[in-house]
Amino acid sequence: MKNPLTDWRILWLLLLLPVAMFLPAMPIDETRYLAVAWEMRLHGDFLVPHLNGVPYSDKPPLLFWLINLGWLVAGTHAWAVRLGVLASSFASLYLFERLVHRLEPDPSLARNATLLLLGMIYFALFSSAIMFDVVLATWVLVALHGAMDLDARRWRRGIGLLALGFGLGILTKGPVVLLDAGLVVVLGPWWSETAATHKGRWYAALLLGILGGAAIGLAWAIPAAIAGGQQYADAIFLHQTVDRMTKSFAHRRPLWWYFMVLPAMALPWTVAVRAPWRAWCDSFHNCKSARFGIAWFVPAFAMFCLVSGKQPHYLLPLLPGLALYLAVVLSRDGAVLRGRVFGALLALAGLALLAVPYLAAHTQDIAALDRIVRDGQLSQSSLHVFAGLWPLWGALAVMLGLWLLLRGHLFATPRTLALSSVAAASIGMLTLAQGVGPYVDVSVAAARIAQAQAAGTPIAHLGWHHGLFEFAGRLTQPLEKVEYANLRAWCAAHPDGQIVTFYTKYPITVKPELELPYRFGRILFWRASDLLAMPLPSTPVKADEDETPDD
Repeated sequence: MKNPLTDWRILWLLLLLPVAMFLPAMPIDETRYLAVAWEMRLHGDFLVPHLNGVPYSDKPPLLFWLINLGWLVAGTHAWAVRLGVLASSFASLYLFERLVHRLEPDPSLARNATLLLLGMIYFALFSSAIMFDVVLATWVLVALHGAMDLDARRWRRGIGLLALGFGLGILTKGPVVLLDAGLVVVLGPWWSETAATHKGRWYAALLLGILGGAAIGLAWAIPAAIAGGQQYADAIFLHQTVDRMTKSFAHRRPLWWYFMVLPAMALPWTVAVRAPWRAWCDSFHNCKSARFGIAWFVPAFAMFCLVSGKQPHYLLPLLPGLALYLAVVLSRDGAVLRGRVFGALLALAGLALLAVPYLAAHTQDIAALDRIVRDGQLSQSSLHVFAGLWPLWGALAVMLGLWLLLRGHLFATPRTLALSSVAAASIGMLTLAQGVGPYVDVSVAAARIAQAQAAGTPIAHLGWHHGLFEFAGRLTQPLEKVEYANLRAWCAAHPDGQIVTFYTKYPITVKPELELPYRFGRILFWRASDLLAMPLPSTPVKADEDETPDD
């Protein structure tokens, strides 16, 4: 009987489970999404999401609903949310393997394609991330199972699954799901014989699926727009759809940017897959699976390149299509995997991890590093973060890299390389948890804010805070925001109050009452009376990058 602990699915879970359990919520995005879910739970308003007491229009509510569902089961913990996202990633792997098997009844192709997906280092890094794109990938796969039903001429079920996948995708991240999954169906006549011979019925089914998905989305959006008011309605129907596509207000990057980051996202396969040119070219001429993978990845990737706002995780729902095409290529004659280059990269990364704590602790002995610190390019708090890293993480990465480097030609199988990549991702994330975790833990600051609010002491944050303290402090009322230009007026109106901020850009010279480490900076608390006693300069303050909108 096969040992279940040798199953690659179980090994994948075991490698990533410590990350889900010990990685804290990372500012600014993850802490913000937990804050929105916390307010939803606190006030019982599951129709219109709120952040700091104000309607939150940047994202639909499904992820926040799912977070609250997880909290009902496991309590209000960040790790409970990460476990839920990890379960969604596991569901995506299962749905993907079943999808490939439906395309071609070849168990080895389905297994290898799934291994290539889970082994992509970016998929592993984000498997438990509290982000919308991870959950969106699951709904994309549900919709594409609907496309396979259309291919099998199960028209009703196909329309139903398309509508379900599109609808849940819209409730997760908006109409972008139509790019992630809809373009595959549009190109159906290229990969599906059914679509080629029944084009009218095929596109009618697609249209019905889109309309059904829109109905699911509107079942929330219309009541939410009525309850949230005109400004909220404009935001969810226009600002977060049309504006994002045409003139992104955040993360604007050049057309070619995704071509630069994709090779790193797809490691180890970008350096491990070796195949003759004919294997790359011939795969999609008469192979349904290869055509499906290309139709899934290439058109949507091109569209994302054209959109001005770009983030690596936007491509997560497309990575299965790339994995499918690579699996087909690897099934061709002459195609092989080579693990040595990836092993060398891991060994180098591990050596760097080993060196960082020593370099950070001996900065003054190294002229170049000492000059960087004195010039202000690296803060002392940054050095504390790096100096605290355990050498264990670098040693583990070096050993894994050396094993692949020395034995990669013998053990370069999809399973071995995939699990090695997942192990590398786990090492990286646990390094982040151990080294940076204490510096992103805002629980002490959040508890002080909660204590001040409970005592009736006026307290405000200097600059927008993104809801950073809400979940950590389980705040029950909004944390007021004050602009620097209005700081003196606020302090004069609340002389017994307190000011807190995590920004270090403001020209305030008075000594804070409390300083706490935060990321590579500090969280600062002042008494309003102390700030009133100091003449505040009127120097304009440059906008901080952390004040950009949600992605």
